[in-house]
Amino acid sequence: MRIDSYIWKVRYFGSRNKATIACKSGNVKVNGKKVKASHEVLVNDIIEIKKKDKIDKFKALDFPKSRVGNKLVDIYRLKKEINTKNILHTKLNNSRKKGEGRPTKKERRNLDKFLT
Repeated sequence: MRIDSYIWKVRYFGSRNKATIACKSGNVKVNGKKVKASHEVLVNDIIEIKKKDKIDKFKALDFPKSRVGNKLVDIYRLKKEINTKNILHTKLNNSRKKGEGRPTKKERRNLDKFLT
């Protein structure tokens, strides 16, 4: 089964088109590799989907014939826990440290007030 079809059927995206776009933009990984929308998913593959700052990681258990309801989604996948605090923490660490580089707009305004 195609990855875009699978993640749409197990309700990670509202339409198959959105699932395809997510695959094209590199937000979907299967077994740790970025994949195209046409990638074939196998049973026991581990799928990671990145939406905004959240990463959903799950294992494909079976393939539904059509889109399933919310209550039946857990039959077809096994959800894994991911610590999202570490993801947010690494994003915060990539910003510049205080006093390095050009001043921000707010810091510039404060400097102007101080100097005048």
